Amino acid sequence: MPVQARSRATVDAIIQASAYILNEHGWESLTTNAIAERAGVNISSLYQFFPNKEAIINELQRRHALEMHTELHETLQLFPEQSSLREALTLIVGMIVDKHRVSPAVHKVLTEEIPLTARRVLEDEEELYKCLIDGLKPFMNNVPDPEFALYIIGTATHAIIHRVTVERPTLLHTQLLVSELVTLFEFYLNRP
Repeated sequence: MPVQARSRATVDAIIQASAYILNEHGWESLTTNAIAERAGVNISSLYQFFPNKEAIINELQRRHALEMHTELHETLQLFPEQSSLREALTLIVGMIVDKHRVSPAVHKVLTEEIPLTARRVLEDEEELYKCLIDGLKPFMNNVPDPEFALYIIGTATHAIIHRVTVERPTLLHTQLLVSELVTLFEFYLNRP
C-alpha cells in the first residue's frame, strides 16, 4: 500500500467507494468505472493502485480481516477479568456479531456473490486460534483437542453469522443471536 498521504487517501476513497457500491447495489454493479466515479478519482488513478476489481476486493477483505483480528485481540485482553466460559464467549461472539451489523449487505456480497477465487484467506489464522485457545482453555472441560474444538467453533460461527446476515439480517440487531451461539458453544466446550 502507498506511503504518501495523498496516495493513501486515494486508496482509502477507492475502498470506501467499493464498500458503498457493494452495500447499495451488489457485486454486479461493482465495476472499476463505477468505483472511480464514486471515489471521485480518475480511472487511471484507480488502475495505478489496483489492476482490477478483484484486487480492490482483496484489499477490502484484508482490511476487514485486520479490523476483526485487532478487535478480537482487544477482546481477548479482557479475558482475565471474566469469571466464566459464558462471559468469555459472550465477549467474543458479541464482538463478531457487532462487526457484522455494520454493512450487512457488504458481508453478504463478500460471502455469497464474490467468486471464490477472489476471496481472501486469513493469513494469520494460526495466531488467532492460539490466542483464542490461550484465552478459553482455562474454561474448557473434557475437551480432548482444544485447537480442533476452536476450529469447529470458528467455522460454525462464520457459517451461522453469514447465513443470518443473508437470510435473517434482523437477528443481527437482537441479543438472541449472541445468546444462542454462546449457549451452543458453552455446552460444546464444557462437557460432562
